[in-house]
Amino acid sequence: MKFTKMQGTGNDFIVVDQRDREFNLSKSLIRKLSDRYFGIGFDQLLIIEKSDSHDADFKYRIFNSDGGEVEQCGNGARCFYKYIKNYGLSANSTIKVETLSGITLLSQDSEGLVKVDMGLPDIRTTINRHGVNYDHVLIGNPHAVINLADNNISEENYQDVALDIQSTWKDGINVGFMSIIDKNSIQLKVFERGSGFTMACGSGACAAAAVAISKNKLETPITVNMDGGVVQIDWDMKNTMTLSGSAEISFEGEVNLNAYA
Repeated sequence: MKFTKMQGTGNDFIVVDQRDREFNLSKSLIRKLSDRYFGIGFDQLLIIEKSDSHDADFKYRIFNSDGGEVEQCGNGARCFYKYIKNYGLSANSTIKVETLSGITLLSQDSEGLVKVDMGLPDIRTTINRHGVNYDHVLIGNPHAVINLADNNISEENYQDVALDIQSTWKDGINVGFMSIIDKNSIQLKVFERGSGFTMACGSGACAAAAVAISKNKLETPITVNMDGGVVQIDWDMKNTMTLSGSAEISFEGEVNLNAYA
């Protein structure tokens, strides 16, 4: 199976083209391939398929490193666009892709940053779990956004807090730890369902920015600083939210799937 290793703000992926061939990648096989010592190593697997929808150019499927399929991935979407353009799969300046969360629009700005239309964030409610307050936000994926200004949590306890919150959600939830830097920027660390801590999380950045703009009166555009770098979020609280950032190809490879069976 041929694959392309990519990264968006340090969030790393392998992209596999299944438009003409189905590789039947099971959960256990994905887990083995994602292993950073015995496999290729990645946060998510991105699969390209032919779309059955007349409104989409491609179908785009996302699997976490534990083999579970998820609805959306902002950093992955940017890599997906870069892949399409690099291999000449579409001449369209705006690419429409079908995901589990609906149709997503991908494009590129004059500075070479890939833009993802993430839709409208849905800030549902504030929840208290064992003394930790967080906002439940849906933006393709479900997120728990913790504003550290309102919670006394040391970084050494982030994982325990995240696992405790995730345990209450049947399908899991991504947990983001947010600090406000100034009126236009925040710091964020995300513990993703099925992957653990990652260098960056695109939908997590959008969820945190939605809370920062709507509840903490920060001004758009918001720069979100994560371990792998920065992304920019634009949202006027009326129209859909846009995520912008870089996406790069790391290397290409080929793997013998029989060796992992």
